Amino acid sequence: MRSLRVANMPGLKPGYSDYKLEVVFLKEVKKRSRNILLIILAFLICSTVILIALTYPNYHETMTEAEKQLIANSTILKTEYGDIEYTVEGEGKPVLLLHGAGGGYDQGLWVGKVFFGDDYKFISVSRYGYLRSSIPDNASIELQATAYKNLLDNLSIDKVIVVGASAGGPSATQFANDYPDRCSALILISAVSMGPAPGDQDPFYVSIIHIIQQSDYVYWLFTRFFQPAILNLMGIPTEVYETFNPEQKELAQEMLDIMHPMSQRYKGTVNDEKMIEFYTVPAGNLRAPTLIIHAKDDALVSYKHAENAHSKINQSQLVLYDTSGHGMLSQMNGTRVLVREFVTESAS
Repeated sequence: MRSLRVANMPGLKPGYSDYKLEVVFLKEVKKRSRNILLIILAFLICSTVILIALTYPNYHETMTEAEKQLIANSTILKTEYGDIEYTVEGEGKPVLLLHGAGGGYDQGLWVGKVFFGDDYKFISVSRYGYLRSSIPDNASIELQATAYKNLLDNLSIDKVIVVGASAGGPSATQFANDYPDRCSALILISAVSMGPAPGDQDPFYVSIIHIIQQSDYVYWLFTRFFQPAILNLMGIPTEVYETFNPEQKELAQEMLDIMHPMSQRYKGTVNDEKMIEFYTVPAGNLRAPTLIIHAKDDALVSYKHAENAHSKINQSQLVLYDTSGHGMLSQMNGTRVLVREFVTESAS
């Protein structure tokens, strides 16, 4: 059948051998395949151009407003431990908010409002490398904790409730250990407590996160059109997202939106990985009452981190949910009650 099809090709000369027929046939297949690939490529290019034309104005507006708000709502404190970007908001018991990877002072403030509500004085910082906080040459978890003390001294705040979310966990526990008289209570939410642990996200997916983080536009597209996919990369399994009610989906979108522009947070993420690689909880002086909240299906930071922290902090209470993913969004109502009760009973 193949020889017959080739033999009917336009321009074929009589007397061709089977070998020559085969060569002509293969050339024709390659030509047609190349044409098909060119058509597909042209379609993809046109689709990309149309996508950018339709979405870029909205993206540009979002980025412009985000950058404007970031600068307007924070202050820079210059210290020997590097520049510290921070904001202070509200009145009441002081709460030091330490954000996770991909965050900044804005994400920390969001965590405070979501988990605590009103009636607190939030001190939220951008950790090393995030937004406008610098990375000193000798950056370490210990030095970052000292920078927090310096900031509190500057603000004339004696004692704080310390909250460490995700990658903010190490410097939160370090501060509570190194300055026990300055920490009235410690709360760890989906927090890192050591170097990479079994169950942490696969390095391949971490590399995808790194790629996305370096492009504000790519991250914006994911937050607008592929929320389940980006949340899955951030440790919230798709099957958990599918159970979210409208309030939880709104919180998830807020969490994604609060991280614009993402590229300004990338250096901090890389620096975190370096500082955390060999970290573990230093509990020698840590005497503050501690609440540890985590989920067993956290796909970003394994619950082994929570168990590690609980085993090393004497006055700790471990609340381990079977399901919720990273950030506790599907358990938000119960978690808010836990936090409020814990603060009322433990923080002085």
